[in-house]
Amino acid sequence: MVAALILDDGDRVAIHRALGRRTTVRLCERADAFRSTLAVTDVRLVVSELRDRVGAAVLPVLIEQASRADAPPIIVRASLADGAADDLIQLATARIPARVSVRDAAPISDAILAALGGSGEPSADLVILERVGPSVPRPVRAFLVLCAVSPSPRLHVERAATLLGVSRRTLENRLALGALPAAHSVIAWCVVLHAAWQLDVLGHRPKEVAANLGFASGAAVANLLRRYCGCSARSLRNHGGFQTQLERFAALVQPNLRTE
Repeated sequence: MVAALILDDGDRVAIHRALGRRTTVRLCERADAFRSTLAVTDVRLVVSELRDRVGAAVLPVLIEQASRADAPPIIVRASLADGAADDLIQLATARIPARVSVRDAAPISDAILAALGGSGEPSADLVILERVGPSVPRPVRAFLVLCAVSPSPRLHVERAATLLGVSRRTLENRLALGALPAAHSVIAWCVVLHAAWQLDVLGHRPKEVAANLGFASGAAVANLLRRYCGCSARSLRNHGGFQTQLERFAALVQPNLRTE
């Protein structure tokens, strides 16, 4: 059985289509009912938004679920609204091993099929959000969430602004007011961090990383690493690996770190 606290009608339809008729989907709208549903022992997958129908936080329920020794995979579905970005950052700081799917940026079926297919590798998205999210100004947190959760060479500034429902100029102005780098730099850094994570933490080869992130070749990943990290894929660990590059990014987006 799949337990889902999903309020969006389109997502509900997509879940049923992805799973087919053979899989039972129990849909909930309230956090208390969701908690009761998760007490059932045959739950194979948990899919949830971070607020229920009346606006109550679902995070405490997910924390309880993740603490179980036999906890099934958890998918968190989120929007790019400002409040949702704050909730995702709280999810990151709670260190729940969840797969995040952002509405409008990716279909929920992608996350469901990956989770049920056994693709359980940890991602860098929540690690990035935990490190820098709380100190990023609220007007640009949704942009940071988009970049961290949906890293791709195809994510351009204009596309990001459209997904956020603002103009490119508004997005750039918000970043400037927060003393953050330009939008294209934040997008690129998040792609770089995902590449560094896969190379350093997961031990993937450059060609595999390129395929995972949507690059045309391993050379494209190597060029990005050289430009932003000053190293090659082979020498990444000698330059501190993922963690050092994450700290470099943190120094760029957190003004209080820049003079240290």
